[in-house]
Amino acid sequence: MTIKVALYTPPDYDCHFPTLGTPALSAFLRKSGVPCDQADLNLAYRDFLARRVTSAPGGPLSLKEQRLFLKPLAQKFFAERLKGRYYSDLFPRDSDGIFTDLPYGNNTNSSFYFCERMLSSEHLWRYLEDSQENTFLQFYEESPILGRLEKDGAGLFGISIISPSQAIASLTLALFIKKKLPRAHVTIGGQWATLYHSELMRKKELFRFIDSIIVFEGESALCELALALDRGASIDSIPNVILRDTVLDAGFTRREEDMDRLPCPDFDGLSLEEYDGAPFGTIGLTYETSRGCYWSKCAYCVDLPLPKPSYRKKDPSLVVADMRELKERHGAGYLYFGDPGLSPRQMYLIAKRMIEERVDILWWTMARLDPGFDRVLFDLAYKAGLRQINFGFESASDRVCGALDKGNRRERSARIIADCAASGIKVDLQTMLGLPGESFDDALETVDFLVSHRDKITHVTFNTYYLTPFNYIYQDPARYGIEYEKNSALPFQFFTPFKNLRGMDASQAAQVEKIYYSLAGRYAPKAPAATLSLAGVARKAGGIGGAGRGEVEFALNGESVKLRYLYDAAKEDYAFIEEDPSEQKTEAVL
Repeated sequence: MTIKVALYTPPDYDCHFPTLGTPALSAFLRKSGVPCDQADLNLAYRDFLARRVTSAPGGPLSLKEQRLFLKPLAQKFFAERLKGRYYSDLFPRDSDGIFTDLPYGNNTNSSFYFCERMLSSEHLWRYLEDSQENTFLQFYEESPILGRLEKDGAGLFGISIISPSQAIASLTLALFIKKKLPRAHVTIGGQWATLYHSELMRKKELFRFIDSIIVFEGESALCELALALDRGASIDSIPNVILRDTVLDAGFTRREEDMDRLPCPDFDGLSLEEYDGAPFGTIGLTYETSRGCYWSKCAYCVDLPLPKPSYRKKDPSLVVADMRELKERHGAGYLYFGDPGLSPRQMYLIAKRMIEERVDILWWTMARLDPGFDRVLFDLAYKAGLRQINFGFESASDRVCGALDKGNRRERSARIIADCAASGIKVDLQTMLGLPGESFDDALETVDFLVSHRDKITHVTFNTYYLTPFNYIYQDPARYGIEYEKNSALPFQFFTPFKNLRGMDASQAAQVEKIYYSLAGRYAPKAPAATLSLAGVARKAGGIGGAGRGEVEFALNGESVKLRYLYDAAKEDYAFIEEDPSEQKTEAVL
């Protein structure tokens, strides 16, 4: 085997847990005799920016403190210091007619808003090659990635794109690789590439530096691609592999993996101790026991385009063997199950096997409020190390859940939540407001449910409903009482403006959320004051360098921004303000 594979997870995605994409691919390739390396560039990119954070007058900052202050400073920097650039109009601004109604998250060059507009902009090629403005390119040029590219001699490069926030960074990386190693084969894959594969096929100019796209599941496809390239064989008919001239409606084969034939994910090469999502100072890893969703009916599902993949689960004995290997090989103390929804049967079999084989590891999972869950099962799962379940609750209204094929029932949800909490497992409810057809009264029913059961619920995560592409609602909006127009100028748009003809709008949904926090008597995460928690950071008695007030600065490309802070010693929080603290003006900026 002469070809070598290099796999990358580009920024800007997540620094809490390593993603499962490249570890799953690496394990499959190595098992098949294909040498490969992997790198998650998110951690290094975060620190590439964080090291540009300084403090005055408190002296030097630790890297952990620089990371803490990076997000608000970077967002302020992109909002205030990059006006008048050739790409400035691609950032979200308050004057944008749709920005206030859509959750684009931030205003940096990794925001969904910026990425989807840059992808359709006349400035795309200029930006991808602009080492003076493109921070992703600056990072690639300054990081050790260049030396590895030239030294390792990889012939196949795989770029895993999970989120729209990685799109511009990924294309920048692909072009960067192609310029340095023009004979190398560059392929992209992952959830984003799968979701938008038709749009990517129409943008033929991308194939100047992208040789192929792997859609849906990638283990066998990537392995066969590597083997074919090594032999100099044709790659035209490999299932799940799209080339420039592939005709999607004729002769394209979609393949799904046999879960029992997939090896344990291999995280070698990743800096596992640098991720900050696992509790108790442990190493946390991602894992999956199944693919596809055993329910697969929710009208609003955003995971993958239709048709949905079939539901397949891994044999529990193999799951537990993998868990043991992840603990012994990588030191994992905590696993996050990324299954779309762990079924009661799968939970029971895994927990039972873990107890029998004395596998000691903590884990948490997502799940539906399925009638198969009960106190006996939760007790067993807790004994096996399950500590938290994120339930897809969405709404307490049986009418709303029925109309969207969610399958939840209020009375059953109450029982399952009570049983779960009684077993000692934390209950996190994923709640969605403003669903198609959801009235204000329906939403108040959800609030009443959440307040009534607040002693059993660890956390409520509120999400406002937004129309996303290629699901049942998007395909048949009239059925669900919504109306929207496709924006042909933005083929990569993720959040689509729409009218909820029979339900609430986004402003009413926000009002409902405020009502909940008022009644529940809990601090709302969207409070007007801008604060940052020091959890996980070496705390100092009075803030940075012992100071209760001060200033932090972020500098990049000859520009800089500053934020003044007040330190609350009791809460160990920083609040950011516009003016000098001595002037007693405390207008929050974020």
